[in-house]
Amino acid sequence: MTSQTLDIFQALDEARAICNQEGTNSNECILAWEIVEKLRAEQSRQQQITKRKTDLERYCEIHPEAIECRIYDI
Repeated sequence: MTSQTLDIFQALDEARAICNQEGTNSNECILAWEIVEKLRAEQSRQQQITKRKTDLERYCEIHPEAIECRIYDI
């Protein structure tokens, strides 16, 4: 588990605790959930950035004319 995931779990716990204590319509509760959403969005963005290309994708970048790399619309 990454530290980012742990941060999200901690933020979730804090948001739940704040909302139970302050009420679900309080500014503190809303702010706590906004923090959770920002952490999740950042984690998603990081995962998209670090998505690794397959060997075939790298090969096709170098050799787009290769038969394996041709894409046909049917």
